[in-house]
Amino acid sequence: MPAPHEPLHLRIADTALPPGTPAPSLPELPPLPNLQALLARMRLQTTLEVDEDSPDTPFEQALARAHGLPGAPGHVAWAAFETGTVGTPCAWLRPCHWQVGMDQVSLLEPSELALGEAESRALLAALQPLLQDDGLTLRYLAPDRWLAQGELLRGLGTASMARALQQPLTRELLTVAPDPAQGARLRRLQGELEMLLYLQPVNDAREAARRYPVNAVWIEGAGALDAPVPPRPGVRTDTRLQTPPASTADYLRAWQAIDAEALAPLLAAQRNGAQVELTLCGARRALTLTTVRGLLPGFMNKIHPLRLSHLRNQL
Repeated sequence: MPAPHEPLHLRIADTALPPGTPAPSLPELPPLPNLQALLARMRLQTTLEVDEDSPDTPFEQALARAHGLPGAPGHVAWAAFETGTVGTPCAWLRPCHWQVGMDQVSLLEPSELALGEAESRALLAALQPLLQDDGLTLRYLAPDRWLAQGELLRGLGTASMARALQQPLTRELLTVAPDPAQGARLRRLQGELEMLLYLQPVNDAREAARRYPVNAVWIEGAGALDAPVPPRPGVRTDTRLQTPPASTADYLRAWQAIDAEALAPLLAAQRNGAQVELTLCGARRALTLTTVRGLLPGFMNKIHPLRLSHLRNQL
């Protein structure tokens, strides 16, 4: 539990809509009793506006602020933070599939790639010698996430995969190096990685089984931390809405699960007198709500209650 003076803060990433749903027309949600009870005692505290061309999503920017992470958007050392690494430049390497169309290139959802552990480890082993030639070490952490470390990653600007999934791939979404020589090395390395992936038996087997091959590696969360940044214990996240649901029914069920599993404990803490905060994140904004205190604010909240439908339309 967080320290008594530290608020309990839940952030919900709600950037995904059911396939085929126009962005302005959000599906009507079922009753969410815990969320409705929370909103009855909350007010809007801050609004984080994020440009469409920002390298990080509102959820990621809000989360970086919550943990006190240094760095502008695109320069937050997420890999170093999430692995507790100090001093050494790190980055997440994400095996992925680039879909090349007639007019644009887009990134396939990792859930559709469905890369298995054995496949991922085989690809990592094949790519590791090439990365070592450029002074990078590579370590397996999950099928869709490898940890890279080395000086080539210092000062690197990257767009998050979550942001890249929301739009066609452009030069601006690719890595930005602080000096031309470093940028040239990275471009060469990425090109060589793509050629090496093309030759892998893992991809031959996937294509024979009518599955997407891994044809690229996405770099995100690069940088170094000069000092430890401990995760703040009061910060909670719920990311189950980040992956696009298969249907509107799945989307609604996900909200019901969030209400029962993530928002119920927040409501219980609020009713026990704890200071709680809730941040709702979308593609454009992150709205942070905080508990109201005192008789007058509580009375005004009853007259002008927060409505989830209005909040969601702002995201």
